[in-house]
Amino acid sequence: MRSKRPFRSLIVCVSCAMVGCILASTAYSRRVDELEIERDIYASRFQNWQTRAIDAEENVGRLQTEVDNLTAELNAQTDLTLTYAGSFSCTAYCAEEYVHICGEGHGITSSGAKVQPGVTVAADTSILPYGTVVYIEGVGLRVVQDTGSAVVGNKLDVSVNTHAEALSWSGWGSRRVWIVSGGAEP
Repeated sequence: MRSKRPFRSLIVCVSCAMVGCILASTAYSRRVDELEIERDIYASRFQNWQTRAIDAEENVGRLQTEVDNLTAELNAQTDLTLTYAGSFSCTAYCAEEYVHICGEGHGITSSGAKVQPGVTVAADTSILPYGTVVYIEGVGLRVVQDTGSAVVGNKLDVSVNTHAEALSWSGWGSRRVWIVSGGAEP
């Protein structure tokens, strides 16, 4: 008579293999579900980013058209001429109204105009007379309203608000300068 033991061992082995397959199948099924959820999330994000990119492109196009129209309108209204004046050494002085290294503290320029941070610049008036509008590269438009004993030759001293701002002003150094002339009268 044959022993039933090998048959039982075979059944146990097959049963264990089947349980292992079922557990692995369940784990794989769960991982597939997780990956499908991630895929859906990323697809949704992509759609959102794509919509935002299209909106941004349309906005850029609209803004560029507006800039082009305003530029054309400005060009039609003004006839400005820029004449290169050369490279100037730029420094800054403050408009604070007390006697200190930046000035006498009365707030009045040598031309008689009030010191205006963001507007006033001191220059050698034999090179740039009072009232000359200049464009200083990296600084902007300024009007020559002041002069000073240290402002000789190709030097400019730009008015800023505070003494601390004058000491830490980012415009220090050599800058290209243009004289602005022309334009429509208001």
